[in-house]
Amino acid sequence: VQLALTLPVIIINFKFYKNGFAAIFRLSPNMDSLIAIGSSASLIYGSVMLTLIAKSTLDGNSSLAAEYAHGLYFESAAMILTLVSLGKTLEGRARASASRAVGKLASMIPDEVAVENADGQLITVSSAEVKVGDIVIVRAGETIAVDGVVTFGGGSVDESALSGESIPVEKNVGDKVSAVCTLQSGYIKIKTLSVGKDTSLSKIIELLESAASSKAPIARMADKVSGIFVPVVMSISLVTLAVWLIATGDVARALDCAVSVLVISCPCALGLATPTAVMVGTGRGASKGILIKSAEALENLHSVKYFMTDKTGTLTEGKPSVTDIIAFDGDEHKIMTYAYAAEAMSTHPLAAAVCKKAEEMGVSRLSAKDFENIAGMGIKVNIEGSSCFVGKPELALCDDNALSVAAEKMSVLEDGGKTAVCVMVDGQMLGVIGIADKIREDSVEAIGALKKMGIVPVMLTGDNDRTACAVAKECGIEHVYSRLLPADKEKIISEYSKKGRCAMVGDGINDAPALARADIGIAIGAGTDVAIDCADVVLSKNSLCDAVSAISLSGATITQIKQNLFWALIYNVICIPVAAGVLYPFFNITLSPMIASAAMSFSSVCVVLNSLRLRYKRIYERKINNTDINNTDTEDDEMFGKKQTIELGVDGMMCGKCREHVENALKAVKGVKTVEVSLETRSAKITANMSVTEDTLKNAVINAGYKVR
Repeated sequence: VQLALTLPVIIINFKFYKNGFAAIFRLSPNMDSLIAIGSSASLIYGSVMLTLIAKSTLDGNSSLAAEYAHGLYFESAAMILTLVSLGKTLEGRARASASRAVGKLASMIPDEVAVENADGQLITVSSAEVKVGDIVIVRAGETIAVDGVVTFGGGSVDESALSGESIPVEKNVGDKVSAVCTLQSGYIKIKTLSVGKDTSLSKIIELLESAASSKAPIARMADKVSGIFVPVVMSISLVTLAVWLIATGDVARALDCAVSVLVISCPCALGLATPTAVMVGTGRGASKGILIKSAEALENLHSVKYFMTDKTGTLTEGKPSVTDIIAFDGDEHKIMTYAYAAEAMSTHPLAAAVCKKAEEMGVSRLSAKDFENIAGMGIKVNIEGSSCFVGKPELALCDDNALSVAAEKMSVLEDGGKTAVCVMVDGQMLGVIGIADKIREDSVEAIGALKKMGIVPVMLTGDNDRTACAVAKECGIEHVYSRLLPADKEKIISEYSKKGRCAMVGDGINDAPALARADIGIAIGAGTDVAIDCADVVLSKNSLCDAVSAISLSGATITQIKQNLFWALIYNVICIPVAAGVLYPFFNITLSPMIASAAMSFSSVCVVLNSLRLRYKRIYERKINNTDINNTDTEDDEMFGKKQTIELGVDGMMCGKCREHVENALKAVKGVKTVEVSLETRSAKITANMSVTEDTLKNAVINAGYKVR
């Protein structure tokens, strides 16, 4: 029965024998060679024993048959093949993700577009039918299908798919636009300059395919060990056979000892040394929200020299929000009241940021009419009989002194990397509002931790120089590259990779080629599917500190792998000579293949147990108020009375049932002590142990079907 179950395993994994023995014949044995030799020895010896069992049974000698039965080692042959094959299958699945990313990128181009024919009529055609020179019509909310230049109209274009920047860019006649960007407001006609393989998107796809295919496989430590270990073991086995034959002339005893050497050196312990540590390490990472998709990434993260990071959505939150309200008369509520009424009629992302801030401040929305969008300048509306303008001061109709003050305030905000708009009502300048993509609260801590590890952080962004430098300065990053296209990021990483191992962290489609080109790609979990597919590591909690934790975890895993290899080799150094019979002349001790197999299994158990220690090793964790929140267990929090209070804004609650639903969802989070949910303020106040993160609470609310602000 054992043989019948083992044969299919051998047939399915025959490539190990083919590659392993081929490597031996080329005099360059590797891990496959060790697997092939060890499993072959177990299989052949077991087959010989099976034959002897059959012969003894036919001869009526059942006691001899029972003795031979101890020499069946088919399960050893099947076990090592199955474990190694499983590990390679999981790694193969991780590598296949790049091809899925290419498919998702290609699907972003709209299937149909509106084209203006020679008669000025609009016709709908397939995107594939558009030719260079055609006039393509794009309305607000539609995705641009071609690369071209604006010939009529204007509007706000979201270029985040290519540049990664969340704040849209105003486009007017003569400006270039690219495929997969979205027209958020306005109306434009585009003269097509490039289609198909010549578009910016197609070039990103080509870069992605090139980067993914050029990744060289990492040579495993066990392979290097095998290159020395295999010939040594084979030599010892042959010498053992020869010595026993010469010394005793007993062929059976000589074969027993020679096979014992091969069986006891069966690469179970060596084969398990890396995968078991990697398995425990990836599990430890997953429990912290760090999803590691390949063993190579976990093994190589610890040796990263350069940490390349995108700006928007990685160092920053990835969405604009109001950071400054400068009211010239000191009344912030007044300026936000008029700004709210005006911007509520606009679809611009900056307008959404103003509206959100006004709602947080409890500002009432006044009625507005006569909305007018002035391309590239701002908006005009009539608010309860008053003329209101929100935008650039150049269009504001007020005295020169007020314009000068507004321009000065706006300049200060813009020097800090912020977008500034002025608010004017009936010729009176009320003040200036600053809008920016806020830096994540943990970005500064993460960059500081990387520097302490001796890793050089480098920012790669498509944003302008002023904003990039402002964010870099605040985060503590000294090396900054701005105004980059996807191809530029990929090229810079290629250059840095020549100087040392690079990790790249990003969240957008524009980061995909860079993530694939880097030695280790790290994606923020809230990023696009394309970026996540191209990455080797995904940070599901959207915290850059988790990237530091992943590097720390990699170092701990490598230490564990080295320990495993040490114990596996020490075991062989001690047991192989015993199996060869060096103790027989002195103590009359030899190891039968059965005892050798048991010893081999024991070494595997030791390696597994040692790997499990990785679950309890301390790794870097994000800190809040100098408290290590993830390495502090809930029980410890309770014992020492450590608590924290977190307040969340919750949108979407309409009644008491909604309030109860949100309350129950938050109470279900482990470590939460008390929850107070208010319908009036649309908020939740949570008291919890220090081990509970704000992201965990936010996810609980979102999973319950409500929005968090």
